[in-house]
Amino acid sequence: MIAEHLNRRLLLAGTTLVLAGVAGPAVSQERARYDGLKKTIAVDLFRATEAVGGSVTADGMTAMLIQALVEDGRFLVVEGDGGPMAASALVRGAVTKYEPAAGGGGLSVSGGPLGGLLGGRAGTRSQTAVIEIALRLVDTSTGQVISTSSAEGRASSRTSEAGLVESWGGARLGGEIFRATPIGQAGQDAIVRAVDQIAAGMRRVAWSALVVDSGPSGVYLNAGADRRVEPGMTLSVWRPGRTLTDPGTGEVLDVEMARIGEVRVDTVRDRLSVASVTGGEPPMRGDVLKAD
Repeated sequence: MIAEHLNRRLLLAGTTLVLAGVAGPAVSQERARYDGLKKTIAVDLFRATEAVGGSVTADGMTAMLIQALVEDGRFLVVEGDGGPMAASALVRGAVTKYEPAAGGGGLSVSGGPLGGLLGGRAGTRSQTAVIEIALRLVDTSTGQVISTSSAEGRASSRTSEAGLVESWGGARLGGEIFRATPIGQAGQDAIVRAVDQIAAGMRRVAWSALVVDSGPSGVYLNAGADRRVEPGMTLSVWRPGRTLTDPGTGEVLDVEMARIGEVRVDTVRDRLSVASVTGGEPPMRGDVLKAD
């Protein structure tokens, strides 16, 4: 009986999705070719209170931003919480405005033969959805905010729907269904605008990689063809020192870095490179490499 109920919920949600006919932002598939070094970036889960859609909105917006950054081609998007071993920068987003039906009108009929356990509605209406997001780009090595920005998205729809809602609280939309709704399409519009703002902030973040291991066979880096590293590249080696924190808030203010040497990339693999020392001290695991 539980399985039957779940299948019915999926069927009803699919009906709403198919009939919605949402008109969202037209996202161009033509992107300028980028062939420079890829910087690493991570995306934190969006903050979205129940007033702005709760976990459905948070999950949907996070997934769309990750996908947009991957498709953009300028970054390597990594999993995890954005710590120094994972990414150079972390994007934190929050939904600050959420208007699923900012304007519109139409005809709607409720009740009828769909009553009983499920309530029903049918009709035709048009609506405009608006969503606004605020973004912070954070340097993961220091915890400092690199840049802040905001973006608003809008989407209009003309809906011919037969939406069914459970009378004891309603079924929550999944991530993919959220994407297809007017508010989800408005979110996609905001994401498209946000990517360029993130890219602008990332210009202030130096490209970096980490030493995985170092020995007689060479210096191994955690960056390869996936980040467009090429043989012959020269990288400076930096060793992290003291971490300076605010005594009042505990916030990381800076991390002292000392330049200790230089390496040249000899061999490039998919996600790994091997370099040789060309000057200074031999690197150690965890040392930072930067493109001068």
